[in-house]
Amino acid sequence: MRILNIDIPDVPAQPKSNAPVVLRGLVRDWPLVSAALDARDTLHAYLLAFDSGEPFEAMIAGPDAQGRLFYNATMTGFNFERMNGTFKEGLKILERFEHEARPPTFYFGAKAVSHYLPGLEAELSMPLAEEAQCNIWIGNQLSIAAHTDNADNLACVAAGRRRFLLFPPEVEEALYIGPDTPTPSGRPISLVNPADPDLRAFPLYTVALKQAQSVELFPGDVLYIPKGWWHHVDSLDSMNILVNFWWEGPPAWPATLP
Repeated sequence: MRILNIDIPDVPAQPKSNAPVVLRGLVRDWPLVSAALDARDTLHAYLLAFDSGEPFEAMIAGPDAQGRLFYNATMTGFNFERMNGTFKEGLKILERFEHEARPPTFYFGAKAVSHYLPGLEAELSMPLAEEAQCNIWIGNQLSIAAHTDNADNLACVAAGRRRFLLFPPEVEEALYIGPDTPTPSGRPISLVNPADPDLRAFPLYTVALKQAQSVELFPGDVLYIPKGWWHHVDSLDSMNILVNFWWEGPPAWPATLP
């Protein structure tokens, strides 16, 4: 069964607030994006200049997980472990994994920029959601199961490529959502693996695919995801950075957009 690959159109002057919207190149001028497009050493030096030294929690899974952070075989736990470390240590781990043929998966996300990288938030301008707190997500090649957010979301790709598979709220039943607890990262997730869907176990998934939208984002691109929309996310490169903004209410769309 082929996953639909419907490109979300470039944003019109006044896009609908209840549907995803792609904003190509909206944050291309961020210094973070420029550093990522330069070289790995440039990116690391740029990020470490803001490092507060606060310890963080990360997820790490063995090569057999193939990047998919998910439940274990019995659904009683997960296929990854949680580890504590510093931001600098995390960057070194990612650098080491970059040279492995079958690297483990490493991921730390939903980290408040103002806490872990204070000062960086001043260089991450977002006029569409000026009052929203920004968070950073960093990892290598990995797959995050379809989930929803508690608020509207502006997902800004700063490094690497990300592929989003989006589903409208009304197809939730066809996504076979797992238990409320435990969950890999705090939100219930779809049990279907889009890369290899088991249609015998999840036959209604074909219904969800008929309404799916898929888009690949590059550094500088932004995706608006309305509250309630399910989204599966694949990080495609050995170093991927996403900055996101969560807030209540639709974006403050200007009269025109680039």
